Amino acid sequence: MKYITSLLLFFNTLGWSATYDPFLLDTHLSLLPKIAMLEKGLVSHGKSPLKILIAYERGDEDTAESCTKILMTKFNGKVNGHPITVTTLPFDKLDASNAYHLIYALKASLSQLKKVHNAVGSSGAITALYDADKLGDDGLLLSIQMERAPVILINSKALRENRYSFPDSLLEMARLI
Repeated sequence: MKYITSLLLFFNTLGWSATYDPFLLDTHLSLLPKIAMLEKGLVSHGKSPLKILIAYERGDEDTAESCTKILMTKFNGKVNGHPITVTTLPFDKLDASNAYHLIYALKASLSQLKKVHNAVGSSGAITALYDADKLGDDGLLLSIQMERAPVILINSKALRENRYSFPDSLLEMARLI
């Protein structure tokens, strides 16, 4: 009976958290900070830290913390010579009072993605999301989709409205939607 109870509890917790493709998540975490650093006005001169926020739905705390560990390990705490500061927050705690350079949204509903967009405020943060199929009217800028190779997706409307300044070479490689 004890075995069945623990098994039921295990399956119940699985039902509350989203499932992620580990390869896709690793690809996002490898490429998105580097892409963000290509934006000309993102991080001031010098060695100021790159502030990254991982936004998640309640129940995805473990995935968000895992993302933090992956980022810190993958980049040895630095991207292009800038130290990384990673914060995790649930969608319902997002607001524009803190400035970030990159906000990465894990699996989310459209209303939660709008909270991410609103959390940017005047900071001009680069926004990215896990679910590439939800990139569009939510106002978020980037995602990566796996085909034969990773494909960078850029929301052209968000690019224009926020006046981001990326190198032409990135815009030529990416798929504008």
